[in-house]
Amino acid sequence: MQEPSVNSSPLHLEHRFATLFGEKVEFEGPLGASGLGVRVSGIDLNIPLRPAQVELLLDTLGRCRLLTIAGQDLDRFSLAAFERFANHWGAPVAHPSNFLRGGKPAQQDGVSDGVIEYRPYADRRAAAADLTLPGQVACLPHESPAVLVATNLLGESERHGPTLKRGGSWHTDIEYEPLPIYVSMFLVHHAPVARDAPNGQWVEPSAESGPAPYFPGSDGELMELRKRLPLNGETAFADTAAAFAALPPEEQAKLETVRVCRRLNKGDEGWLAPLVRTDARSGIKSLHSPVWASRPGIRPPVEVHGMTPDESREFLDRLEKHVLQPQFRYDHVHRPGDVTIWNNYMSLHNSPPIKTRIDRMADARLLYRLSCKGEPSLVLPRNDDPSWIATNVPGGYHSPDSIVGERR
Repeated sequence: MQEPSVNSSPLHLEHRFATLFGEKVEFEGPLGASGLGVRVSGIDLNIPLRPAQVELLLDTLGRCRLLTIAGQDLDRFSLAAFERFANHWGAPVAHPSNFLRGGKPAQQDGVSDGVIEYRPYADRRAAAADLTLPGQVACLPHESPAVLVATNLLGESERHGPTLKRGGSWHTDIEYEPLPIYVSMFLVHHAPVARDAPNGQWVEPSAESGPAPYFPGSDGELMELRKRLPLNGETAFADTAAAFAALPPEEQAKLETVRVCRRLNKGDEGWLAPLVRTDARSGIKSLHSPVWASRPGIRPPVEVHGMTPDESREFLDRLEKHVLQPQFRYDHVHRPGDVTIWNNYMSLHNSPPIKTRIDRMADARLLYRLSCKGEPSLVLPRNDDPSWIATNVPGGYHSPDSIVGERR
């Protein structure tokens, strides 16, 4: 049986979009050299989706790993509508930045079984975004703990002008729980348009040397690949499906037997998870988070089952170096009104260097992120078992009836 190709033509998908969404739909892709990514315009997500349309979107993500549904009208498309749409992809998950666990910020190493308290919007750091450029930009209204505000509007503009914050570390979203995140998505409110740095871009590469934000000890080539990030506020992606497909068949077969031990906190027993996953819709195989330490200082490094910690690092560093090669990289340009969805089992991503303490709209970067677990649903409201929600979703969060409708 022939293995599904990660680089096959999306023409059949384009035809299905025209059939199900109308001839005005425009289809662009692939966006990356590896075959990752398509962009579709002409779809209004304020209009409830029919099951066949949801099926097509799911098939597209399974084939292309990243899907942008462009041009939502932000005067009409609310964050409640965004969360309603997300429910088709899985059960939305409260983001750790939006709750306390055992009285401590959940996005840090610490108690894993403490009582979860959701923070009201006014108590979240993101609330400062509404005060940074008053009268010019503010967050779309919301209280949902599932909505993460990703922004450089942090109320610090009075501190002697802009500074540069280095990019993040390569990761997938919340892979350190027994049931990882399946899908994440951004709604873009504002993207930086200034291009007045000396290099003609929004920012210049950081002049900082040293391993941060990573642990020291990785080789120079890997560190260079890790830090080669976009400079205009784009999100960096690496295609772990194409990277897996490029390996020799005998190495693929060996990797499919590998299990890695992931932990929420240092000292936890942890659990074994497959390194290679197969997408249920496309049959495409991919490396799931082949990174030894994706959150240095926040989550403990992973260990490969049957290897020592040092052997695990050497093994996973080699895979990460392979995945971050230029032919598997794609830097995604954000445009206001775009909804961009990515499959966390089939990709890595990273945040770019950004200006902070900004004092003008041309430098503003404001996005909203939702992440989902579990199985997709063609119809809403979802029908997740309450015991499944309690086990797999921190705090037992589920979207309220006012967003998704009442269960019948």
